[in-house]
Amino acid sequence: YVKYWKPKGVICTTDRSVKHNIIDEIINVDGFKPKHRVYPVGRLDKDTSGLILLTSNGKLPNSALRGKFKQPKTYQVFVNRPFTKQHIQQLRDGIVITTVAQRDNKKAEPLTAKTRSCEVIQIDTYGVQMTLVEGRNRQIRKMMEALDLRVEELHRMHFMGLNLHPLERPGDWVHLDAKEMNVVKNVLCHANDGESDDDDDDGNLL
Repeated sequence: YVKYWKPKGVICTTDRSVKHNIIDEIINVDGFKPKHRVYPVGRLDKDTSGLILLTSNGKLPNSALRGKFKQPKTYQVFVNRPFTKQHIQQLRDGIVITTVAQRDNKKAEPLTAKTRSCEVIQIDTYGVQMTLVEGRNRQIRKMMEALDLRVEELHRMHFMGLNLHPLERPGDWVHLDAKEMNVVKNVLCHANDGESDDDDDDGNLL
């Protein structure tokens, strides 16, 4: 189990024919040498940086991302125009967006629905911190677009009770410590290993 500060420009795919795929980047560029095949837990889009987990345990992605035990994810979001009080309240209450789920390179029918209420904290004129549980495809970017805002920077700080510490910069990685492994074990013990119980696009790009 490894946590990785994904740099912008890295693509969260295990298909090594894709340029800048996450596996080649962490192995060839950043020096990680796994003994077994590893999988990213969830995905971040090419232009999003921040925390992502990689593991050889194929059960963890489903456990962390689907069903009633989906794990919260916290992001810092910076946009091109100042946030208003109305923007912040709309983000908290939920915004109607259209997303398309994508799993195993297969696209489902578009889903048009209001996003779930979420925690939003304004950190400066152009920035907010958002904590989501659902994970619809490019959800944060689409929420901002619906408010006529353009995302300039999107960075994941926390996921599944873990954070980037002690990583210092994009490209850094580290094996989970004992306390973090207990968090993972707790997720695996309590998660629903069956199908998702709702229509979220779980595990997709943000």
